[in-house]
Amino acid sequence: MLLTATCTRSEVDEICANLTIEENNFALIRGSTSHRSEIIFNVRERKEIRDQYINEVISIINENLPERVIIYCATHSSCEYLYNNLQENLTNISTDYFHGGLQDNEREKAMNNWKSNYTQIMIATSAFGMGINSNNVRVVIHVEAPMSMTSLIQEAGRAGRDGNTANHFIFYSKKDIRTNYSIIAEYRETLVIKNNFLIFR
Repeated sequence: MLLTATCTRSEVDEICANLTIEENNFALIRGSTSHRSEIIFNVRERKEIRDQYINEVISIINENLPERVIIYCATHSSCEYLYNNLQENLTNISTDYFHGGLQDNEREKAMNNWKSNYTQIMIATSAFGMGINSNNVRVVIHVEAPMSMTSLIQEAGRAGRDGNTANHFIFYSKKDIRTNYSIIAEYRETLVIKNNFLIFR
């Protein structure tokens, strides 16, 4: 039995092929669709000047106070840049950030603060996802386009888990294509290095 919340048909076929699962020994059961009528999707073009779109993000947060917000960024540096700006402008709101470049103890502290409802605004990369099932998130913001529609659906779906109306905002720019390509290229380089290391050993 294989269980997943978001898995496309092509990904299912790939899993079956890699595990040599025969078609007559396999059944696909879908419990629900990705349609979430309680989430209002908003699409905005991101301003070229960083301070301008950050002001838009701050405005969205202020309009939805005192609700909890998750903000997704594409890179570690984007997370920390946005975190520092929000810290300066939203001084009375508990804000934190989470990405794969943090130390284990830093990630654990950030996660515990979120789960205990201490943190109101979380700024994160896609690393912030496993085990996140907070039912009091009213807003999810993508300040950059995610890597795939699967990521978009999964991350946007962290809003409105209680069934009440929630909002998702996505800011897009042509620069996002270049950013995502660079992430993919860096990932491939890491794999090559790892493979060489394994072969060397």
